[in-house]
Amino acid sequence: MGSLSGSWQRWVTACVVGLLGTIANGQGRGGPPPANVVLDEVRTEELVQRRVVTGEIRSRITSALASQVEGLMVSMQVEEGDMVARGQVIAKLDDVRARIAFDQAMADVDFAQAVMMQRQAELEIAQRDLGRLEELARMGSSGVSQLDEAKTLVASRQALMAQAKAEMISAKGDLNLRERELEDMTIVAPFRGRVVSKDSEVGQWVGRGDEIVTIVSLDALEAWVDVPEDVYAAVDDARAHGEQVEIMLPALGDRNGGRVFGEILAILPQADSLSRLFAVRIAVSAKDEDGKNLLRPGMSLSALVPTGKPGAFVTVSKDAIVRKPTGEVVYYSNDGVSAIAPVTRLFAVGDRVAVRSPMLRPGMMVVVAGNERLRPGQGLKVHDPASDDVVGAKPTPGGSD
Repeated sequence: MGSLSGSWQRWVTACVVGLLGTIANGQGRGGPPPANVVLDEVRTEELVQRRVVTGEIRSRITSALASQVEGLMVSMQVEEGDMVARGQVIAKLDDVRARIAFDQAMADVDFAQAVMMQRQAELEIAQRDLGRLEELARMGSSGVSQLDEAKTLVASRQALMAQAKAEMISAKGDLNLRERELEDMTIVAPFRGRVVSKDSEVGQWVGRGDEIVTIVSLDALEAWVDVPEDVYAAVDDARAHGEQVEIMLPALGDRNGGRVFGEILAILPQADSLSRLFAVRIAVSAKDEDGKNLLRPGMSLSALVPTGKPGAFVTVSKDAIVRKPTGEVVYYSNDGVSAIAPVTRLFAVGDRVAVRSPMLRPGMMVVVAGNERLRPGQGLKVHDPASDDVVGAKPTPGGSD
């Protein structure tokens, strides 16, 4: 005990006192019945070391919505913090002038259409006259000059028809532009998200390109962490093999155990010129029982990334770790009686967790099922999960079988 720190000494003392108290209570009142449990072995495994890096939650999509036209803001339909759906109206500009311009463009299209119809009729008349003169010329009843004049008139009508078509195309293009400008007087959300800031208000003149609101998507979130250059290769190798990274989020509290796992998406190849750290993007998701997203952009986090350096670590099943108000613990079998050992979680590897503990040793058996209401000093009925048979049992001292 002399080599243990003060905190570990208090842990051990509390465990011993609890165990003695439970035994004393059991001798006096019969004690609780043995608990049905499943055990798993504590192991020493050669694992790649991991280190803690910090970062934050970011949205993959953040948009500062800007106006494509200028005008007077007459309606703002969202506030900061509001959720908006894709296509939802955000704001409206005064569209009176835009509607007048649109109506004028429609009239120009109608006029161009009428001119083109007139040119078409004139061309058809000239072509018919030319056809009759050509027939008369074959019969020798038409002069050369008349035929030439008819051909010239057809060519002139064709040129006027081409001009009318060009004016029609120009009028339609102007109509499309006026229609787009009219539509742009209404600013809509390009994606589902939350409004995080407002940059304009009703009564304000908005210029072309001026920002209206800023929206962030809550459906496309990532964890961004910074890693030093000496672990770049190990992190990139983990990305190539699709390894999961453990991420701790203080904002989650006890939900999801305060941690999630994500896959490395990419490592930015350019290091920060001052810190010499590389940014790493990690896919991350955390939802409650109702499917509601628990993450928000800007949440702080820490992640365990591989260093590429192997080492020997004590590991237990992730199901063995129990959260207590004083910290995380595991229950182990002390000759058929439950005992408690404090642990410090280092990092997860698959279904097992590397831990540090002054009491756990390789070969010890820890409780992985039935530990939710277990108490120190309580007898254990060990079940084989494969056969559901009891493979060992020991009653609480002073209790009944």
